[in-house]
Amino acid sequence: MADDFEVGGLLPEESSSNRTFVMAAVGLGALLILSMACLAAYALWWAPRQKEAAKITEDAIAMQNTSVAGTQTVEAAGTAEDTVPPTAAETATPSPTITPTQVVVLPTNTPTEFLTLSSLEPGTATAAAQATLDAEMGGGGGTPTATALPVTGFADEVGIPALFMLSVVLLAVIFVARGIRTRASAQE
Repeated sequence: MADDFEVGGLLPEESSSNRTFVMAAVGLGALLILSMACLAAYALWWAPRQKEAAKITEDAIAMQNTSVAGTQTVEAAGTAEDTVPPTAAETATPSPTITPTQVVVLPTNTPTEFLTLSSLEPGTATAAAQATLDAEMGGGGGTPTATALPVTGFADEVGIPALFMLSVVLLAVIFVARGIRTRASAQE
């Protein structure tokens, strides 16, 4: 079996599919270099400009807040000087006058039963406790309903148009790869 192989013999000629692989590898390498260049441009040019703009905005807001606080301080100091302090007769509080109120209690023949949660049936006690909680929370009973959709996940951050464009690009990659393979197999 070892006799079937020639050591040091001529190498087979390169086929066209090998050339396609090399071109695809060069294309991927170029794409990698282009993406690294874009990342470097972002890190060295775009990000510092954004930070600088944010700093300028923060400084402007701080200056505006300082100006408003200074204006309010001046206005408050001006109004405090313009007012006349109250006299001792104005600050003295009169003593409250207590007036007794008459209450009339009329007896009734109807006995009123005092109910506690322990004397109620379990289902009624649960309903009474829920009614108390609803009254404390200031709302009606029932199951709370969602007022807005959650904003989590990849589609909410990127958006539907970006997902659509990504799917179109991936489909194009599939068709291009399939076309390259069929051309390479037809040339062999």
